[in-house]
Amino acid sequence: MKKSINLVLLIVIATFQFSCSNDDDDNEASLNPKSVTSCDLGDFSPTGVKVCLNGADFALPNETITFAAEYNARVATFTWTIESGSMEIINIEEIATASTLKSIATIKFNSDFNGDAVFKVKAKDSRGSGEVTHVIALEETN
Repeated sequence: MKKSINLVLLIVIATFQFSCSNDDDDNEASLNPKSVTSCDLGDFSPTGVKVCLNGADFALPNETITFAAEYNARVATFTWTIESGSMEIINIEEIATASTLKSIATIKFNSDFNGDAVFKVKAKDSRGSGEVTHVIALEETN
């Protein structure tokens, strides 16, 4: 009887060990090295409007890259717009900090991406709005 209890306990522990995973580690490991999740607003006036954007300037077809924008308000509306180029926004996440709102967009560059890509991010609140345009060229491969 004692052997069967130990065997059942061992099976339960082994099953639990192999069924658990840390999804955060998997996501971090799969994040493209060109991706960013923050941008530096620098010094800003609490009454002024300031938006920043950070991310890669070059991309390859079928690549997925994360870009970050930040606005000096905790309550604002972000709008990401593809102006030109063969790419698509596949995810947008917003995170409020103590004094800013951050928007992180994941952009997929399609198989026919050939550069000349432009996207815009606009942030707006009750004080006004700010926007940044970003150009992405085709990365040269050796």
